[in-house]
Amino acid sequence: MTPDAQEAVRAARHQSLFRDVNERIEELNEQFSPILPMGDWVCECADEECFEPIELTMEEYEAIREHPARFPVLPGHELPDIETVVETHERYLVVEKQGAARDVAIKNDRRRRNQQE
Repeated sequence: MTPDAQEAVRAARHQSLFRDVNERIEELNEQFSPILPMGDWVCECADEECFEPIELTMEEYEAIREHPARFPVLPGHELPDIETVVETHERYLVVEKQGAARDVAIKNDRRRRNQQE
């Protein structure tokens, strides 16, 4: 595996970890959604030092989660060398992993694993 591919896979693993964190946060956001339409999530960018909040509605988050290789990130947090921006919104971007990183993201998607069990 090339160094670039290794970096892309490492980023996908990190992003998958933060996706798991957001799955837990989703439970809290669901409880408050009747009063607060916007929930705070953790940016799912590849930067291991980023813990910045990203505001999404439950519907926005669920639309992204329908695709196991996609992640919500703050504008400016995308890495064009290892992912593709597939949606641009005022508050956030949606990036999609490609190649080996895509495979890692899909493999590490908790929802997909639970459906297969």
